[in-house]
Amino acid sequence: MLLLLPFLFALQHSHAQPAAPAVSSTLDVCVDETTGKWRYSGVVTVLGKGDPAALAVGYRVQNAVNRDGYADALVLPKIAGTERGIIDPATGATTFLFSADAAPLILGTLRNTTSVQVGTGATTYAAGAAYGAQVCGCPVIGCVRTQGYWKSKPGVVWSAPYDRDAQFFLSGLTWQQLFNTPPRGNAYIILAHQYMAARLNTAVPTSAPAGVQAVYYAAQEWFASATLDTCPNGACALQKTWAATLDTYNNGLYPGAPQHCD
Repeated sequence: MLLLLPFLFALQHSHAQPAAPAVSSTLDVCVDETTGKWRYSGVVTVLGKGDPAALAVGYRVQNAVNRDGYADALVLPKIAGTERGIIDPATGATTFLFSADAAPLILGTLRNTTSVQVGTGATTYAAGAAYGAQVCGCPVIGCVRTQGYWKSKPGVVWSAPYDRDAQFFLSGLTWQQLFNTPPRGNAYIILAHQYMAARLNTAVPTSAPAGVQAVYYAAQEWFASATLDTCPNGACALQKTWAATLDTYNNGLYPGAPQHCD
């Protein structure tokens, strides 16, 4: 049973610059029951101006077991934008995938920290996510489908309690009406499409790592007070990074999550 704690997003930068990218990240931990090692994985999603190939993203897993604070438990090699970045066509955000098997930890307070370097300058930006679930096995259940399947594929029945005619939060639209609404750059609609697909995937049921669950619960909390007019003129960059992360899950590319259905 997962005991999820609040998902933490943070954005820092070493110099005050108006063009700071939006950065969000996830952390998942499970045990490989064959080897006994823990699998540390997650994604870092970056949205900012400039060429994604100019990005360099680092990922660290840190643990705190006493009052001395956090210490690095695992440092993964940096990923350049030209290597494993997945560009989301709806938002332009780039998602980087991280995964490594390493020795188990004496579990204290576990988190990841990421660094995002833009170009060759010294300025770096960071985001972190706390891990708030029990360390269990790494089962993968079911397969996932994209928003297009849930929106319009003939004969598709949604699992309870989801209904095409149900109102979607404060949007004034039903789930199906929102699916039918072109985003045109609106972060609310872009995120809603990926959020609805993720919730419908997990209702099948299909498994979702704790990091994915944390993102759609963060989105759910945001939708509770947001409207279609909350994100004018390309605003809400952070919410677009959430959408790109969920898009990675819905396409079967998120590390440790189910693959796309045949």
